[in-house]
Amino acid sequence: MRQKLTYSNVVSTMCFFLLLCGGGAYAATHLGKNSVGSKQLRKNAVTTAKIRKEAVTATKVKKGTLTGAQINLATIGTVPIAQTANVANSLAPSEGWHEIGAPGEPGFLSGWENQKSKGTTETAAFYQDRVGIVHLRGMVSSGKEPLVFRLPPGFRPANGKSLFFSVFCLDGNCSAEGNGTAVIHGSGQGTPEFDGVVEVATNASLVSLNGIDFRAES
Repeated sequence: MRQKLTYSNVVSTMCFFLLLCGGGAYAATHLGKNSVGSKQLRKNAVTTAKIRKEAVTATKVKKGTLTGAQINLATIGTVPIAQTANVANSLAPSEGWHEIGAPGEPGFLSGWENQKSKGTTETAAFYQDRVGIVHLRGMVSSGKEPLVFRLPPGFRPANGKSLFFSVFCLDGNCSAEGNGTAVIHGSGQGTPEFDGVVEVATNASLVSLNGIDFRAES
């Protein structure tokens, strides 16, 4: 055995062992670019600790895979529709109708009254809804002057403003088509007599206040 050992044999053997022992370590620490694929990864090899923080983006998550069980609902803000619903639900409910001539309510002016003929029972009244819109209703008649009734403060158009509406009417200053004009006055008209007044065609035998709606501003 000793007679057959030579310097070249010893060197060759040492190189062979170094290649076997060190070649694997070299390969493990010097992998080529794009050399490791899904086939080289063991099952469950990639763990949470191995994933860089914020490395997984929304585009990498399969659609329809996340449910309420994976999402902390407390971290989600209120969506716009829900915010609108919350605002609507927080508003005070609409008030009831204020009947003209009822105790504690405004009375008729200039001889106007509720239309009572032909079975009409819809009385003159007004109310303000939850978003500040004033609504009028009723069939009135027999006025000698154009002033029907006066809206109280808080139910009037803006100061110095008068709003004009087309209404159904008979006789008086009505057109051939049965249309007349109603005027709703705000406060500060210069003449206190017109502050908050609902004004319509003079001497009309029938005037409808239905469909008159406006924002309360004074």
